[in-house]
Amino acid sequence: MACKVPKIPVCVAIVCCGVALIFQIVAVVGTGWLVISVGGDSAEVGLFRSCTNGVCTTYKMNDLEDWLKACQAFSILGLLAIAGSLVLGILHFVFEDTAKVSVAGIASCAASVVFLIIELAVFGAETSVLRHAYNFGYGFILSVIACILSSITAVLFVVGSRM
Repeated sequence: MACKVPKIPVCVAIVCCGVALIFQIVAVVGTGWLVISVGGDSAEVGLFRSCTNGVCTTYKMNDLEDWLKACQAFSILGLLAIAGSLVLGILHFVFEDTAKVSVAGIASCAASVVFLIIELAVFGAETSVLRHAYNFGYGFILSVIACILSSITAVLFVVGSRM
């Protein structure tokens, strides 16, 4: 089977999706969702673990509040949807007729955006009382960027399918 060269918007969509996937992976596994630094002490809080002064601990599922479990779930769902979008984008190199692949890519990107918006909204709302002491860290910011890149990817898939 010969490789086809996708349209330029689809190629850009694949790159955006790949970057979004990397950003979301770092956001999910990282500890920098909330960051505090007071004097010589520092703490980072992530979705699955937290670190205080360089000592990290993994959360126990029984000890987690429901909102954090929801953030974990939607973060992973968003990650999987972005990965699906990337696979669908890569399939443009293989198939001659890419209309159905484009529609599936658009749907996967839209799903990832919805999942990430829910994740970010819940995390932001539930940690709003802590913002006087904590700042949003790289994990939260990378997840926001992944959400934006996923929405750009969906638009690029639409443009590519219309060409």
